[in-house]
Amino acid sequence: MEPYKTLLFIIPLFLISHLSMSTKRRPVLRNSQSTQVEHEHYIKTSECHIPYINKPLKNEKRNTKKQDKICSKDENLINLRFDEKTHQYLLYVNDHVAQLKLRSMEKKSANLVGYNCSYREIKRVNRSYIVDEPVVLGEDVTFWDGYIVPRTVEGMRASCRNELAEDLQSDTFALVQTPKTYAPLISWHRIPSVIMIGIEGISQINFHRNFPLMFNHLKMQDWFKMDGYTRIGENTQSNLMAVLTGYSPHTLMNLKCDSSGIGCLKTVPLIWKHFKKKGFITAYGEVMSDLTMFDSEKYGIFEGTIDYYAHHKNRQSCIGRRFNSKDIYDYCEEFLKRHANASRPFFGVFFGNGITHKSYDNAKIQTELLDRVKKFKKMGILTQSIVILFSYPVLNNFSKEDLPILYIWLPPWFRAFRPEIVQALRINSKRLTSPYDLHLTLQHLLELGERWPRAVDKLVDCPTCQTLFAPVPENRTCSDAGIGESQCPCDSYKLLSSNQMKQLSVGKQIVRSINEFLNHHNLQELCHNLTLKSVKIVLQRKDRKLSSGSTYRVYFTANPNNAEFSTTTRYDNKRQELEYINVESINRLNNYQNDSSCMRRLRGRKFCICKSQILEEISVTAKINVNGQKESKLVENPSTSELKKLIPNKNKIDDSLYELPDMRENDQDIETLNIEVISV
Repeated sequence: MEPYKTLLFIIPLFLISHLSMSTKRRPVLRNSQSTQVEHEHYIKTSECHIPYINKPLKNEKRNTKKQDKICSKDENLINLRFDEKTHQYLLYVNDHVAQLKLRSMEKKSANLVGYNCSYREIKRVNRSYIVDEPVVLGEDVTFWDGYIVPRTVEGMRASCRNELAEDLQSDTFALVQTPKTYAPLISWHRIPSVIMIGIEGISQINFHRNFPLMFNHLKMQDWFKMDGYTRIGENTQSNLMAVLTGYSPHTLMNLKCDSSGIGCLKTVPLIWKHFKKKGFITAYGEVMSDLTMFDSEKYGIFEGTIDYYAHHKNRQSCIGRRFNSKDIYDYCEEFLKRHANASRPFFGVFFGNGITHKSYDNAKIQTELLDRVKKFKKMGILTQSIVILFSYPVLNNFSKEDLPILYIWLPPWFRAFRPEIVQALRINSKRLTSPYDLHLTLQHLLELGERWPRAVDKLVDCPTCQTLFAPVPENRTCSDAGIGESQCPCDSYKLLSSNQMKQLSVGKQIVRSINEFLNHHNLQELCHNLTLKSVKIVLQRKDRKLSSGSTYRVYFTANPNNAEFSTTTRYDNKRQELEYINVESINRLNNYQNDSSCMRRLRGRKFCICKSQILEEISVTAKINVNGQKESKLVENPSTSELKKLIPNKNKIDDSLYELPDMRENDQDIETLNIEVISV
């Protein structure tokens, strides 16, 4: 038996561009994936042709010209460092910066020469592991230059103030304290640790064109690029949920997460639970966005599953003086430093949302990334690590420009130990694959340390999916990979003209189907019926077989509130009616958290425009009119009968449709912060 030593590291684009393997390595083996640009297709199999996009992207110029956002230009007054000898954090105060700050305040208040610094510990109200559970600030604790932080502190808000209690500078810190001692894990084979790090918003084509340094480095270092890796859902949440649970959100809701249950993740087979059962140290870190992994549907309970937990709830780009995604990856780096030589393997997921399309331009990203990846190189990650990098881009009107990214790196020892896996990845780099396959790959990795590995169970949503460490069939279809019609990149479509779109009533019939769905689920009293506003894009599939019907991809908007949707459906051109449509597979493209605030964790939430919200908007507008304030468009006061129509009839609606206990407003006396950091 050989004790565990390795790391499996799943990492996003922006952390790995210049991580390199040891200089002593075998010659790079070139394969078809290294010459992607010269080929006309990402993949070309008997059942799937995905053409390579070689035209300028509309958003490329916008991204490169975008003004950089800077969280702070000031030099740090407060610094937090970890002492490797004492294994404790220390706070340092830069007196020079403090004096400069004080001088700048002399215009307002003269003779300010003194200042003091203190921190308040960030704690949870209780340790229930609910994602939305508020955090509170402890009592003020004075600190000075070289102050030793107690080992019990895992998050803090630090600030220095002048004699008038005015802030000189404040910052927020997440701490990864030295882990407790674990007994060594006994295994029959060398066991890798598992760390997943991802980022939302980067497609294959965007990565190739706007991140050339990273793209070329990965190609030259013989990373396995999964050219046929395809999303199974419209947003990051759907795809990441498939990776971490093996279920689609729809199936998860039906089989595991009851809409009336609080903390339904207790019943969900999160991949963390499997690793925890095997003796791994577990961690999860995430930055909130509009499509954040767990908060969007209010799932989040990790009781007994997560040892280290960091969840930043700030929807703004900055947390303290740093970008929120950078703060998550700082936390990840600290986690790796603390556990690099741990006696047990570990599994963690660290996910940053939206940094590439909300914060700053691509050139700036590459410059910043080089500094970070040099740190990882010094840590020796690649010499002992399996690395997987992934990203799910924002859906963009069914375009094949939206293919997600999946790279896999195998260290030299693993290539020598499992040559059949090396061969499988070379084959699969040009095959159609999905997030379900990645989930099964993680399950496969759990069995690598067993003397008698068990067969991995088939998935409910994709019984034909498999581990990427075995060759995927050449004739694989989207259905075989668990990829729905709406996301399938294999088929060829043609764009219909405006006149051709006008001849189809497909948009109105889709909206009618949504309204029937709302009525069937008794939501008509709570949610507005939708009306078609406009059909933006219609694509018709070029079918190989002749039939009376055609498959269409439709992008449309509906009222009220200009809700944006997309879907794929079958339409009978002769009868001018839908042959088939799966309403629940319709994608909601714009943010709907405010639209559907009257309901949570319930089927159909993405279609709901709450009547209560519209009523509130009408009331506010009417009040403005009564006060005589200037307004671009006047709205009449709603009559009593109109108000009654808009108010939901609670006698006919199940209470579970309304706010659940864990979503109500918290005690207003509790001071909360937009950051959550916890270690169990």
